[in-house]
Amino acid sequence: MNGKKKTVQWLLVITLTAAGLYFSLYNVEFSEVFAALRHARWGWVGASLLCAITSFIFRAYRWRLLLDDHLSLPATFGLINIGYLVSGIFPFRAGDPARAVAASLRAPVSAMAALSTVVVERTLDMLTIGIVMVLTLPFVALGGDSLLPGIIGGSAAVVAFVTLLAMARWPDKVEALARAVLERLPLGDPERWLAPLRGILDGLQALRSPRKGFWLAVYSTLIWAMVIIYYIGLFHALPDLAASLTGEHLLASAVLTWATALGMAAPTQSGLGSYHIAAQLALTLPFAVGLELATSYSWLAWAGSYTIGVGFGAVSLLVMGVSLKEIRGVGHEG
Repeated sequence: MNGKKKTVQWLLVITLTAAGLYFSLYNVEFSEVFAALRHARWGWVGASLLCAITSFIFRAYRWRLLLDDHLSLPATFGLINIGYLVSGIFPFRAGDPARAVAASLRAPVSAMAALSTVVVERTLDMLTIGIVMVLTLPFVALGGDSLLPGIIGGSAAVVAFVTLLAMARWPDKVEALARAVLERLPLGDPERWLAPLRGILDGLQALRSPRKGFWLAVYSTLIWAMVIIYYIGLFHALPDLAASLTGEHLLASAVLTWATALGMAAPTQSGLGSYHIAAQLALTLPFAVGLELATSYSWLAWAGSYTIGVGFGAVSLLVMGVSLKEIRGVGHEG
């Protein structure tokens, strides 16, 4: 059954990825795309990549804080990139549980506790992206109804974050409630389910500290600020695009940030197709950028972040002595 489930998952990912690539390349004049990339200013590309790497470093600081400093900064940086590598190979964001398992191999923290910190990370990202969306949509919206996605996304992130805060603040009550529910369900020994719950609650301990909460907010802001600067830098890498966005670089990069984040949420392999469609729409609809220029930019931006994540992930596997087989083995045991 497990083999059939994986086959279905891969077929779904391949189908959605192929569809995404088809629609992202439909009616595109490839000669114009290649011409734009040939004339790219690679100095600006290099500077932009440094911004992307800096955002990864801030992610490492944030995750280290969530892990209660059980891992060094180089270790958290390496494991985050190992996660990007795994997600670049396997579908459905497999890198998130993989790096949680890898963290449990190198620190006195359970895989479930480490995974709960990853959930907190993703929730913080959702919250930050929701804020950026709400702040930018009024400047690009055609009508009041187009504010609805931002309001829904931001509200969902707030609800998720408040829920995590409550779980962190009252872990004993959460466990007692879970035990009361489990004892009334035909699921066997409640301890089978309460043990991983305790691991999750342990991983939320950073949210109990106001000081840590402050720094989590600071790091989350810095992470996404560097992403916005990354996009601005890549505008300058394509001279024609930079000229067409005169005076709108900051707004366009902010819109690209939340649009591509939503695109990456689609279950395509490494964001292929879904990321590019999101980037194209973010540039063509509000800012009237030509399709070919938007396509050139989408591939440049995707390739930059993908190459960094996968490249650093491969190096981290070698340096840290963590193998993909080892990560998957521990994951199956849990």
